[in-house]
Amino acid sequence: MKFLFLFLAIFLAMEPVVSVADCWMNGKCRLVCKDDEDSVTRCANRKRCCVLSRYLTIQPVTIDGELPWTTPQVKQEPGFEPRFS
Repeated sequence: MKFLFLFLAIFLAMEPVVSVADCWMNGKCRLVCKDDEDSVTRCANRKRCCVLSRYLTIQPVTIDGELPWTTPQVKQEPGFEPRFS
């Protein structure tokens, strides 16, 4: 019986051992990110979620001219004139 109480006391006094916390895009939870990593969000343990910079790089896209679906169009009902005060 004493062994059971001793076991429970030791078991409850220990900190929970959890594997490496998961974060966004298979990143690592760290206090400080490495040089080739960027901090994205915070992990559950309040550390930074560090992801390799090469996974965050997006090539810029340029568009020549305006596309018709990007230009705002205002439709007015016939016979309706807006009054501004």
